[in-house]
Amino acid sequence: MNIGIVGAGKIVKEALPVMEQIPEFTFQSIVSSGRNPENVKNLQKQFNIKTIFDDYEQFIQDEMIDIIYLAVPNHLHFDYARKAIQHHKHVICEKPFTLTKAELVELKDLAQAHEVIIIEAITNLYLSNFEVLKQSINELGNCKIAQFNYSQYSSRYDNFKEGIIAPAFDPSKGGGALMDINVYNIHLAVGLFGKPEGVAYFANIQNNIDTSGILQLDYNDMKVVCIGAKDSSSDNQSYIQGDQAMINIKGPTNELTAFELKYNQGGTQAYQVNPYNHRMYEEFVKIAQIIKEKNFDVVAQKLEHSIHVVEVLEQALDSANIKVGPSQKQ
Repeated sequence: MNIGIVGAGKIVKEALPVMEQIPEFTFQSIVSSGRNPENVKNLQKQFNIKTIFDDYEQFIQDEMIDIIYLAVPNHLHFDYARKAIQHHKHVICEKPFTLTKAELVELKDLAQAHEVIIIEAITNLYLSNFEVLKQSINELGNCKIAQFNYSQYSSRYDNFKEGIIAPAFDPSKGGGALMDINVYNIHLAVGLFGKPEGVAYFANIQNNIDTSGILQLDYNDMKVVCIGAKDSSSDNQSYIQGDQAMINIKGPTNELTAFELKYNQGGTQAYQVNPYNHRMYEEFVKIAQIIKEKNFDVVAQKLEHSIHVVEVLEQALDSANIKVGPSQKQ
């Protein structure tokens, strides 16, 4: 299957070496934003990408492209994905899929009409450790409290404080800690426990955007806290507590590197079953299989999950009175 790459930033540079190892994928084209053409030329040479485009409209008309991988600023996801679907391309979109539930539902309906697959690239849900973690929840008894923490001091935060605003900190581009980093915690919470009954977000706001924050999810008899920060760091320990046992997830929630199950009455079981070193490998292997087999049943399940996540994001931003998207110009 031939892939067209949209974007040339940090995530693309991390993803391409992984995709290169997957036999189902062949790099067909890459489209440049025009900001750094030399960067795109270097990627073309490094990964033997056949064609460079500098215009997205021309890029999506390339009949050789089967799949489009979207790794552009968040506010572009909806429009770029919609145009790709209209040109009968499958779409792998980096998180968050869209900025609103309405946008994602529109993409879902459009993809069904054009009989193409759209799917969100979110690493932790595809890891083998996630499946074992989900099974291990049964050992906890009645779950009471969960706290997920993914905090990482951003390499762009110092510039942000000086007024140099990258997309990850730009409200008009759908930036912020919730959308960029806490979203991994939300995916994990929704993947383990489903859609919450209540959502509240308490954020540290600078220049009209959240640089860190605490998200509270209410599951009636269980409470979940999701901490995400781009203005400070943590050792990123997460916990799920039940009345019979607890789980300690070690490291950031986008990697799910390892976790321990500890019983109240004594005894500990350590788990690390991820078969690959890079967090993205299982994700792209499984997505490639889904698209190759045209497994629309699995796609429907994945989209329902992504819609729940976007709903949480919308409710969280609304509760904190944070506005993101193209209309929010600084």
